[in-house]
Amino acid sequence: MTISKLFASIQDLLDTTSWKVSQRKLERGNFIKKDTPIRISFAYLFRIMIDGKYFLVKNARGTGKFQPVGGVYKMHDAEAQYLRQRFYATDDNSIPMDRSSKGDYRLRLKNRYLRKFVKRFDKTKDRERISNLSREFREELISTGILRGSEFDMLAYSECGRHFTELHFSEHFQCYELLMADVVELHLTAAQEERFRELMETPSMKYCFSMSDEIESLGVKIGTEDLRETIGSHAKKILVEHMDDLIPPKKRVRQEVRTRGDA
Repeated sequence: MTISKLFASIQDLLDTTSWKVSQRKLERGNFIKKDTPIRISFAYLFRIMIDGKYFLVKNARGTGKFQPVGGVYKMHDAEAQYLRQRFYATDDNSIPMDRSSKGDYRLRLKNRYLRKFVKRFDKTKDRERISNLSREFREELISTGILRGSEFDMLAYSECGRHFTELHFSEHFQCYELLMADVVELHLTAAQEERFRELMETPSMKYCFSMSDEIESLGVKIGTEDLRETIGSHAKKILVEHMDDLIPPKKRVRQEVRTRGDA
């Protein structure tokens, strides 16, 4: 019994992040086993602030909610093959697969592989990386006509940190899941800032500008009869007020990338 307690104490010391702690608790409570399927979704989100307001776009999958610019990381074919062979990872079918979701880091794998999978995600070069996150910006803002590519040919941003949820049971997808999001802050030129201010003066169903308290309440108009949630819950991750929830990067580096061409 003493050896078991010592072993457990050592495990606790090695669990340095909240998601690992939650995984260990679920395993010790026999809520999950080694073979329990885990859904993962690893993404990146842009923090775009103009005059104290956060810029959000309408979700493209029909939820009707606004969310930060960004999306699920993409992997290369070689990485997809590696994950299938080494971790027996499969595509997550909770959201219908189509051409746009090919290569998404939205997968399912057994709990026994989860920690090695996270390490592999940080190690591999065969995926979309923090050094070039122009793809989602281009797809959500330039290809849709919200912004003109000529004004946003170059993007500058820096990494704020990484947000992990605890390993938890998803009522939406009826399985255990782990969600990760890298938050990056966009650094705008004076001309780019002015373009966003023009958008602020032009109401649209494609985007909105929201204060932090509106994001905290998920867009619910407190004190009225309009109690619809119009903002996605994950939008809270980009708030300055939630910086303490992020795992800080080892080195805060300013990235400058072109929005033209493949990411």
